[in-house]
Amino acid sequence: MKTTPKTRPSNVTSFILEGRWPLAGFDQRELRRLSKTAKRNGVDLADVLSEAVESFVAKCGAEADLEEKVIKFPRSLKDRSAMLAT
Repeated sequence: MKTTPKTRPSNVTSFILEGRWPLAGFDQRELRRLSKTAKRNGVDLADVLSEAVESFVAKCGAEADLEEKVIKFPRSLKDRSAMLAT
């Protein structure tokens, strides 16, 4: 998603979908693609956006959990020197 340009006049407000989703960061191409996806699945555009956000949050949570599950074993200096000597 692109960032909103800062050159917007003070009397212009961004369009907000269902009171939650500001659409100013999407260009017309992205909005058309999302709209086609919504029509193909028979749902509203807001539902597509909700699903995308939920998917992104779940992915971020899974990646954070994965880092906690990796066990890092310390290597002693003796092991390193023995490996280099052989």
